[in-house]
Amino acid sequence: MISGIIYLIGGIIESLVGLRFLFEILGANPNSPFVMWIYDWSTPLVAPFAGIFGQDPVITGAGVVAASVFDWTALVAFIVYGIIFSLMSALVVRRAR
Repeated sequence: MISGIIYLIGGIIESLVGLRFLFEILGANPNSPFVMWIYDWSTPLVAPFAGIFGQDPVITGAGVVAASVFDWTALVAFIVYGIIFSLMSALVVRRAR
């Protein structure tokens, strides 16, 4: 049960960060309401990883259409969150036995 909750929360976070990465690499229009919503919700999730590779965070304002960007920050966040939630779930399953 607890493992399922961990996977649900991890899946939501992974989905937000993964969509952010996908939208940025494909050059999605940040003025689109759905893209704007994903960026708004995922910005705090990727913020702890900003600057790891010396890349400035990609935040675009209203009326700005960004070109395709490979966002290392979002990629690192995606990998780290995946590892964290997998380890948390494994620990919970192991303790339940």
